[in-house]
Amino acid sequence: MRPGQLLESLRPRRDQLSNITDVFGKPSDASRKKVETGSVTLPDGVVIRVGEVDKAYVLAISSRYQIDEIQALILLRSFFYNRGLPSSLEGNVSESQAAELAEAIGGFYFLERISSMRVLIPLFRARVDADQALYDVAGEFLPQIIQDGPKFAKSIVVEYLRKTKDLLPERYREDPKAATTWAKQNLKEQLALLEVLFWTMWGFVPCSGPLVVDIFTAAYDTNLGSSQSNTTLLLDDESRQTLQDCAAIWMLITVEVLELESLGENNTIELSETPSNPDTYHSSPESLRQLHDLVTTHQDSQYSITFLAWAYVISRLSARAADATEIPTSFSTVLDYINPPVNRSFSKDREPLHLQMAKACLEPDVGLLRLLESLLTQSALFVTSISWKSGSSIAEPNAVAYRSVLKGEF
Repeated sequence: MRPGQLLESLRPRRDQLSNITDVFGKPSDASRKKVETGSVTLPDGVVIRVGEVDKAYVLAISSRYQIDEIQALILLRSFFYNRGLPSSLEGNVSESQAAELAEAIGGFYFLERISSMRVLIPLFRARVDADQALYDVAGEFLPQIIQDGPKFAKSIVVEYLRKTKDLLPERYREDPKAATTWAKQNLKEQLALLEVLFWTMWGFVPCSGPLVVDIFTAAYDTNLGSSQSNTTLLLDDESRQTLQDCAAIWMLITVEVLELESLGENNTIELSETPSNPDTYHSSPESLRQLHDLVTTHQDSQYSITFLAWAYVISRLSARAADATEIPTSFSTVLDYINPPVNRSFSKDREPLHLQMAKACLEPDVGLLRLLESLLTQSALFVTSISWKSGSSIAEPNAVAYRSVLKGEF
């Protein structure tokens, strides 16, 4: 498909893709009435005739998965096209047969949910690379569906947190197999959301103070994704692998949003009440304080990569402050809070805080180097062969951007 054709295919789906956390919508009276009329016109102008048998299937699917009736119709047609109609359901439809189809379509529906979340990833990637075939498509289409980047990124974080706390639906509590399937799907969708968040922040959405604080808070509050409401349903190998994948990508996200590479450039950090680029976390004294508190109160081994990244941020802040002729009170206050004057003195027995933090990371019992080695050589995120063997749900292992984030730190 040529880029122009792809753009034409994406445009009718603009509203749907703009709500990445609920692509299939919710049941509605308006959609139900359209299905019941027997003729549905899709956003791209295609008219679908809906027979009585199809109506029964569509309404059963919509009820089973609590999705919009028109989306249920599209899902049904796609299922039939890809999988065909189960032989047991041929002929006239009964209520039990409709329920059977709704159950049978579950695996296909769950895959479609995850795929729909990842539709935008190739566009995010293409937007920052002029050599990509989809560069122009991304430049035109993404601003149409994401008019408020920070709000979009925040919605991903909110949906992710909701899923980590989601309780098992009542209808699955007497069915262990269905309960496990639901919990595993929920976890895989969390991973997909984190992948989208990574690519959203990869040059598309500014790393503003409030947004970076929200991202860090989500990472730490969930222990990099390990804190789950349905832990007892996530004990198999596949679930453990997905939890490991979530932790790995969380490590990258928390480093990514600190934009370490740009901090090395002259005048990137502005200690000013009126910075030329206010949409950066280091232009907000309050955000710096909040991030420092989050990082320094979580010193377990799994956070050591982020801990070291924050040490570098402190070093650049300190260097900028040393070169500044005048520092606004709001910044001098937070700099003294982060790195108290006693730690910034020229006493021989006192080292700057960032050096103390870096040395602490290198202590053998912290395990920073072991964590890095494991991440780069044994994780599905960085090793394609391991991703395949382990059955990881990572969309694209060993992406250049993943390696670039760690390279920027070291």
